[in-house]
Amino acid sequence: MQTAGALKSTLKIQFIRILKRFCLQTMLNINVMTLLETYFNLKRFQLSFVIILGNLILIWLSKSVLIDENVFYNAYSEQLTFDRARQLFEGFQSYSWVTYVFTPVILLIKFSLVSLLLYIGVILSDQQYRVSLGSVFKIVIASDIVFLLAGLTKFLWFYLFAGNYNLNDLGFFYPLSLINLFKYGELRQIWVSPMQTINLFHIVYLLLLSFGLHNVCKIAKNASDKIVLSSYLPGLILWLAFVMFISIDTFS
Repeated sequence: MQTAGALKSTLKIQFIRILKRFCLQTMLNINVMTLLETYFNLKRFQLSFVIILGNLILIWLSKSVLIDENVFYNAYSEQLTFDRARQLFEGFQSYSWVTYVFTPVILLIKFSLVSLLLYIGVILSDQQYRVSLGSVFKIVIASDIVFLLAGLTKFLWFYLFAGNYNLNDLGFFYPLSLINLFKYGELRQIWVSPMQTINLFHIVYLLLLSFGLHNVCKIAKNASDKIVLSSYLPGLILWLAFVMFISIDTFS
């Protein structure tokens, strides 16, 4: 008879093998460019539904699978007793519905702000007569699937490989980012957000924004690259500067 731990390890190994086989077979059978074009041609409502639902499922999985009493207690073991930590955890669970309510709102605000930034770039490039704000909004929603995949990668990392972890580790880690060059506590809080933001997924996000402008809006590739680099990147830098300023004020 296998113990629960051994059974879990066996299931993880089998899952990884199946995932590798699936990814390899998918890469062999599917033309990536054709798949992207088909995806970006979905209707705006369909894209919004996929992204929002995917984020809600990912949040539910994280709360249900990754976060339990022990994980919660490990983060506050030096400040709280186990009973007090358990009380806080139960309170955390009772108000978890707030996350599901506000996640769609936060995502829509994010899509709107990024769309406005990109459309400023469209205007500066004198492409506003060919590109509508609605089409840019659709491209932004579609491109956000990159961050959904980043969240899924993070979930799988902690579920399959991380071992012993706590809430601080969950908040600190970001897959394929510069933050992984450091351990929790080695980096000042002010630098956490910039180091998390500089990651491979974000680079792919920029490429998808440019791809969407080029293929959906029929803008020349050089022009779409210029729009993204001249609008989104300055906005991102300003946002990071604001977050760093708040971090200084909060943790000083």
